[in-house]
Formats: sequence, C-alpha cells, structure tokens
Amino acid sequence: MVHTTDEIADLLDVYRVDMPHARHVADLSLTLFDAMSARHALPGRLRPLLESGALLHNVGMTTDPPEHHLVGRDIVLRHPLDDLSHRDQQIIACLVAFHRKKVRPQIEPTFLSLGKKSQQAALQLSAILRVADGLDDSHSQTTSLIGVEDVEGGLLLRLGGPHAADDGVRATEKADLWRRVFGETLSVTAPATEDKPDVADAAEEKGEPLLAPWYAASDVPLADLGRVLLRRHLRRLLSVERAVRADREIEDVHALRVTSRRLRATLRLLAPVAPTARVKPIQKAIRSLADAAGAVRDRDVLLAHLAESRGQLPEELSAGLDDLAAAIGAERARAYARLITMFDSEDHNSFKVAFAELMNSDDGWDAAPRVRDLAGSTIWRQYEALRSHDRGGVPLEGKAMHALRIDAKKLRYVLELFADSFGERAALAVAHLARLQDELGTLNDIEVAQNTLSSANLGEEARAAAAAYLSLRETQRQAAIGVIPARWEKVGSATYRRKLMELIVKL
Repeated sequence: MVHTTDEIADLLDVYRVDMPHARHVADLSLTLFDAMSARHALPGRLRPLLESGALLHNVGMTTDPPEHHLVGRDIVLRHPLDDLSHRDQQIIACLVAFHRKKVRPQIEPTFLSLGKKSQQAALQLSAILRVADGLDDSHSQTTSLIGVEDVEGGLLLRLGGPHAADDGVRATEKADLWRRVFGETLSVTAPATEDKPDVADAAEEKGEPLLAPWYAASDVPLADLGRVLLRRHLRRLLSVERAVRADREIEDVHALRVTSRRLRATLRLLAPVAPTARVKPIQKAIRSLADAAGAVRDRDVLLAHLAESRGQLPEELSAGLDDLAAAIGAERARAYARLITMFDSEDHNSFKVAFAELMNSDDGWDAAPRVRDLAGSTIWRQYEALRSHDRGGVPLEGKAMHALRIDAKKLRYVLELFADSFGERAALAVAHLARLQDELGTLNDIEVAQNTLSSANLGEEARAAAAAYLSLRETQRQAAIGVIPARWEKVGSATYRRKLMELIVKL
C-alpha cells in the first residue's frame, strides 16, 4: 500500500484524481524501482519521489485532458509538497510532464533548470513511471506484476490478470525512455485471456465539468501566472528550434519568430513583478534570436510570394525572375547559416538554462501583485497607446505604420496573456485585432520586399524582374490600404472599448 502525505492527499482530492489508478501505478512503480535499484545504483532517496510522481501523474486530467501532463507539471510546481527541496519538487514535476507522449527532455524548461545528476534522476524515474502507467492502461487495476527476471539484454516482466496481455503491450510501447536511459530491453509475458471483464474507460467524460486552471483566477499572483506562460512559450520555442534545424517547412522559422516575440512581450508585461537583473540578459538574447529569425523569415516570405506571382508577370521576365530568386535564395542561405550558428553557440545554451531557471524559481519575483491588480490598467494603457496613432486616420507607410503595427501586436499579446482569466470572452476583441494585423502585415511585407530588393546584388535582368514584381506589389499595397480604415474602425470604436471594459470589470 502506498502512503500519501497530507499535501499530496489534498492535491489528489482537489483535482479529483482517479485514485484506484494512481495507487496501482504507484505500487507498480515502486516494485519496478526495487527491481532496478541494485542494477543501476538508484539512490534510495529517489524512491519517495517516484511514489509522489506516480500518485500525481494524472493530476492535470480534470483540468485539461489533452495537455494534462503539462498542466499537471504546473500544478506540482505551484503547490508546496511537504519538506521537499525545490530540486526534488522539480524532479516530480518532470515525472508528471514526461509520463506521456514522446519524451524530449531538451524542450522541457523544468528539466533544463536541473543539474546533471538531477536530470539523470528525473529521466530514470520517468522511465519507470511510464512503464508502470502502461501496465494499467486498461485502468482496471487487475494487471499484477508477478515477477521480474533477468534475460539476455534486459528484464522480463511476468504479468497476471485478465487485461495483462493488452496492458503489457502498452507498457512495452512506453518503454522507449527505459531503453534509452537504462540501455536495456524490457519485455513482458502474460497469459492469453479470452474472457476479459468490461472496464469503464477512465478517460471517458464522467459528466463532471472540467476544473478551471488555477492560474485563471484573478486573485492569483501575476508572478505565478507569468511563470506558467513563460514555461509554455519556452517549451514552444525549443520545440520550434528543433524543426528549424531540420529546415523542411518555412512556417517553422515563422513560428520561431512569433514565439520569440511572444516571449519578449510576456517578459515586458511581467516587468512589475519579475527580477530585473535576471531578466535583462534574457531579453537581450531573445531579441538577438528574433532578429536572426527575422532575417530568414523576411526572405522566405519574399521567395514564396515571388513564386506565387510568376503567373501574373510577363513571360519574358522568366530568366530575370530565376536570377532574382537565386539571389534572394543565397541571402536566405547566409541568414539561415547565421541562425544555426547562433543555435550552436555556448551563449544560446546558457540563455536556455538561465531562462529555465528564471521561470522555475520564485527567487526575486514579487508575489504581492495579483492579476486583477495590474491586468486592467495594463490592457487600457496599451489600448490608449494603440489609439494614439489615429490622427484623423492611421498611418499607412514608413516608421509610423510600423509603430502602429507593433502597438496592435502588443495589445493582442496583453489580451492573450490574460486569456486564461478571460476565457472565451476575449475572443472577439482578439479577432478584430488579428484582422487589422493581417492587413498591416501585408503593408509591412511589401516594405520589407522593397528594402531587401533595393539592397540586393542583382544583375540587369534580375533588376528588371524586381521592378516588375514591385509594381505588382504596389497594386496589392493599394488594395490593403483600402481595407485598413474599416479594420481600424472596428478597433477604434466605442463598441470595442466597451468590450475591453467588460473584460476588465469581470476581473
């Protein structure tokens, strides 16, 4: 029988955890730990951490089933657990984060903030938990671990119970991390069972409404909400970095640029509560990353639009368009090489670790201001900044247009920062901003194309093709200019202001 502490028992109760499954997985985990401890010199102090992680692995299920491993991670990091050290609590959070889906430790901020030994412990315990969870994939608590035997290259688990065969298959599927971490195989043997009792699917909807995320409450400290969002965005950034390295889809670079902007915006909005000295170098690193990604993205957009536009340009410009695409492609290759060099640098690695440590520790953060203390003034201040661009009409070119576009993005990021507190109520306000941004983005893309082509090293034919292409884009620019006043009217209206005030009042 597994023994729970008061703090863990409270979490299990508050988050309506399926206790029969949690206890069975915990028992199986401890049995596997005992079988592996001598083989791999697992310290005894890790055993209770595995127990806690096993009990809590589904703690996020009643809040967000599709992302319950990440929501559960944030729940574990939010609530003090007995006398556990901060490091041990982070290890447990890693177990919750890693218990499902493919484990990619290098994109998990909580893992990155641990030292090497603690990282190894987190992976070892996660490997055991994944197998134990698979052994109750049926959620029947009928599969028993009869014995653990040494076989050539690894371990054999002897299982019993009517669902043992199916649960065993799932356990071996989830043993991918086991094989990576322990360097040995894991196999199972189970009796064939034709007459299996029906088991209610524990993953089915039980009729109870999902719990609101704890960080959606307006009285939550802004610092706590901020660290949740930073973990979300950094995880996304690191995942996109992997994709950008593969260089298969141009949208991956776009995602990198957008995510870096969201991180910068979030840090800026957290300035009243975040530790300034620790944040400054992180902001600088993100800015450099965004600039490097932007150089690639600008050329990706130009190349893609050139390809789309060929049918609208004279056929006699074909050779010049080929030369033009080749010249921009060469610039893109150089910009991409600079981005990869940045990824590979020690500075970038240090940035990731420092950022992960920032969002997984409350050191230096001001926990006093709550979301409702700052959200309203922050939203309204940014709306006023956006509205100040309207001087009998909004600017549609040059630096003034760019400043308008940036302030529209900032307001959108503010609304998205507090999206969990607002729920669906903010969707319309964000949608109007997004439509305005789309048209301003078209104007910006055209200006970037003009600047890029004017500075490119082009031959005579390519220069003629560039002139024809920019003439086409001017037509598109005029079309966007014709649409923007209507888009702005929505955002600048009294109705829109009332919508924002309704959001603020409900905080």
